Parts: sequence; C-alpha cells; structure tokens
Amino acid sequence: MIGFYGRLSRLGYFIRLCMIAVMYGLGGLLVSAGSPEQSLNLLKLICLFMGSGLLLLAFLSWWFSTVRRLHDMDFSGWWFLLVCVFPVAVLVLCLWPGSRGYNRFGGPLLR
Repeated sequence: MIGFYGRLSRLGYFIRLCMIAVMYGLGGLLVSAGSPEQSLNLLKLICLFMGSGLLLLAFLSWWFSTVRRLHDMDFSGWWFLLVCVFPVAVLVLCLWPGSRGYNRFGGPLLR
C-alpha cells in the first residue's frame, strides 16, 4: 500500500527497508554512471534521469513505510523528522514491537 495510512509490522518494515536499500543502490549506480566527466551524451543523460527518479522513489517509499511503522507503534507521523535527524532510530523501529489491539491509526495487524 502506498501512502501514510495504516500500520506496518516490524517484519514488513524490515523487508521494505531491504527493497529500498536495493533501490538506493541502483539509483546511485545510475547517477554515477550518468555523471558528466568529459561530455554529456544521451545515454548518460538517460542514466542520470532514471537514477534520480529511482532515488526519489526510494526516498518516498522509505518515508511512507517509516510513517506507517510509527503508526503501528501509536506515534504520529511527525516523529519521522526525528528519524531523519537520528538515523539509528531506524534500528529502533525494526526492533520495537507495535501496539497491541486497536490504536488511533487502525486495527491490529495479522501477526
């Protein structure tokens, strides 16, 4: 699901982080392949454009997933700003259990 609504379990968040890491890696490779060292040709321009798009898509996916994981823990999505400042908080999101039962962001997840 795409968007900020709903909840996301620890395992689902970890799996999404793995997929997002692959997207970041591929995007970074494409951007570095498209960087103009001597001259800029059409192939380099396409690599630069595709890599930038992949990096943007990876960031948005990480943002959506992190907010949904915070919702599972019954925190507001605004806590995402703290995760951006302290990246070690991603490890906490992977290990900390979500709230049991219903919370203000929806029903319990199937575990």
